[in-house]
Amino acid sequence: MKRKLIRIVSLAVCLLMLIPAFPASPALAYKKATYDDVKNSTTEEMREQLAELNRLLNENKAALAEADKVQADAAEKRRIYLTMQALYEDTLKTLEGELTVIEKEADDIAKDIAAVEVEYDGEYENFLNILRMTYEDGSTNWFEILMGASSLSDLLSRIDRISAIMRYSDRVMDELLSKKQDLSEKYAARLQKAAEQSERIKEYEDKAAELTSWQAENEAVLSSIESEISDLIASSENYAERVDVLDAEFQQLVNELEAAENKKRAEEAERARQAALAAAEKKRLEEEQARLKAAEEAARNQGFLWPLPSNCLNVSSSYGNRVHPVYGKVQFHYGIDLPAPKGTPIYACKDGKVVTAKYHVSYGYYILIDHLDGTSTLYAHMDPGSFKVSAGSIVKRGQQIGGVGTTGVSTGYHLHIEVRVGGNTVDPLDYLVRPGKLNIYG
Repeated sequence: MKRKLIRIVSLAVCLLMLIPAFPASPALAYKKATYDDVKNSTTEEMREQLAELNRLLNENKAALAEADKVQADAAEKRRIYLTMQALYEDTLKTLEGELTVIEKEADDIAKDIAAVEVEYDGEYENFLNILRMTYEDGSTNWFEILMGASSLSDLLSRIDRISAIMRYSDRVMDELLSKKQDLSEKYAARLQKAAEQSERIKEYEDKAAELTSWQAENEAVLSSIESEISDLIASSENYAERVDVLDAEFQQLVNELEAAENKKRAEEAERARQAALAAAEKKRLEEEQARLKAAEEAARNQGFLWPLPSNCLNVSSSYGNRVHPVYGKVQFHYGIDLPAPKGTPIYACKDGKVVTAKYHVSYGYYILIDHLDGTSTLYAHMDPGSFKVSAGSIVKRGQQIGGVGTTGVSTGYHLHIEVRVGGNTVDPLDYLVRPGKLNIYG
């Protein structure tokens, strides 16, 4: 089953490509094979395997997408944690700074209280010194001082002095006690504030600890998600690789089947085309044979038409031996030369079939017509580009085939015409029908 699944994710991908993979080519004369033409039990099994593997791949991709989302959420939580951690750390630093200030203020107040106590003790010592200044031994109490008066006036005087001392002492003592009480209240307030600040610091430390614990859990989740994503990516790559392998096998099989089907169709189309060509050629040959037969019958009953217009009756060179106008020596002349202006129309002497229409070093541009009755005519030195027919053409008597020129070995514009009977040249003047009196001067 595992091996079977190995061949499964490329099928869905390939299936999407199957129909476009077989478009009809305009360059072909036959319909190209489609998947329906080449499918069989093997390709259908591979198609099902591809569909199943594609489903598994899609599920894997969906899981990977979900894992990516969870990873993103975890990463966002981590970002929030870092932000909150920075906030807590800043707050802790601020609170600790405030606590330091409060503790310093409390210490300063404690020092002030100690100073007031020292001052109080000093004032009390001053009070005792005053008493010592009044009494020699400095150890007399208020009652003894009063009882030691020698008279009423002395008593009143002593009372006034004691009262003054006591009022001063009471005022000084009251001020010192009031200042000490105020400082004690401030000290207590600073201690209370320091305690509250310590509680806030502890609260933030607890929150930071909770945050650290939460971050540890989040990091564990994130690490787990990253591991899962890594596994999913590896699984996806494995699926994709298996898809590629099966897709390649499937595509190769389909291509082979398609190639075989296309070859079969091409062969059938070629056979049909060859049959059509053969039928068309047969018909053409039959028609050509009919035309040739008609031309042959017509030629047997036709005389040789004069090849130029009726106003071109001059013969500049006759059939037989002559001094060649170019080479200057006696040579046999196989036809006659008919002078005429450039481009003068040249006509077929009889019905027939064009055997040759091309250039020759001596004849220049020339045409050879077989009249199908054992005779033929040759027309030479024709003007370039004046051909009206080509090899294989069926021509009628009097049909224009080209124009007069001076190509090849020629000294001027004229038509060199030859008449051949049984393949041998004869004197054209013995065969050509004259439209008037000829003027023979060569």
